[in-house]
Amino acid sequence: MQIGALLPHTRLYGGVKRFIELGRIFQEKGHRFTIYTPSGEPPDWTDHDLRYATFNDLVKVELDMLFTTDRKHKNLMLGTNARYKIYYHVGLRHKSSIMVRDKRFHIFACSTNVYRHDRFWFRRTPFLAAGGINCGLFYPRIPEDRKPGDPFTIMLYGRMSEGVKGTDMVVKACERLYAKYPFIRLLLFDTPVNPTMEALDRSFTTFIPFEFVFNHPVKQNVELFHRADLFVSAEKQTGWANTVAEAMASGIPVVATRSGTLDMLVDGENGLLVKRNINSLASGIEKLILSDELRRKFSRNGSESIKKFDWHNLADRILQWYETQERSLKNR
Repeated sequence: MQIGALLPHTRLYGGVKRFIELGRIFQEKGHRFTIYTPSGEPPDWTDHDLRYATFNDLVKVELDMLFTTDRKHKNLMLGTNARYKIYYHVGLRHKSSIMVRDKRFHIFACSTNVYRHDRFWFRRTPFLAAGGINCGLFYPRIPEDRKPGDPFTIMLYGRMSEGVKGTDMVVKACERLYAKYPFIRLLLFDTPVNPTMEALDRSFTTFIPFEFVFNHPVKQNVELFHRADLFVSAEKQTGWANTVAEAMASGIPVVATRSGTLDMLVDGENGLLVKRNINSLASGIEKLILSDELRRKFSRNGSESIKKFDWHNLADRILQWYETQERSLKNR
């Protein structure tokens, strides 16, 4: 089968990582997978084990499935010779009505919150293609009991240029707790994709002792997660919270908002759900600081429950979707 993804670039974003991960599995299964971008350049943050081509190369091929996450590619998608043109809806921040309402596209939702959004606002029922996580890269570390006064490392995603990530909010919640728990330490990480992003990240400051890790090798990010006692996320309008999934797969207890975690986080069972405000975040963080038992529970349950969202499972579901579509056409 010939499968392609039409992307605006190959920089390190969740939507780009999604197709690189899926593409590798499609390729393992014997399919031909190509990522199309304006320049055709491969990414500089991961292995170049897929095919990369330019938008101009699209006119030369016939594809069974062609994906995009970007509404700006609507006309380009419609001009291709692709059997199934698929809009993979991966976030709620960007206007998507021109894609979701257009019946010439099949709609995939990367999470249940996107699925519900499209059904409610656009009266379309997407294919729920929730996930994923690379369980080959991320593996669990069970937390150890803390001794009084031991450093307690709180990890958060440090992309300061995107306010929807909630980084500032998490830091303020931690600052509120620091006088009471002076052993708190912060661990932030990011791979900035342009100078503006890097400048914003490097301007970060707080009175809490912290470390900001830049450009850590993506394949070794589990090593960063294993340095943490807790991962905290305060995202909004997110489709799938990649960093939360990675933390859970790494066995790190999670405190998170509902955005992007509806599929993976069961409050009180494999993580702690909080509201997106400083008081709720601080309360959730404090609860995990004080309870070794709760951290062990979330670590164990989180690392086990996230396995069902492995990219291999998602790739299988997408291929099954294709086969179902084909059978349906034959039976008409």
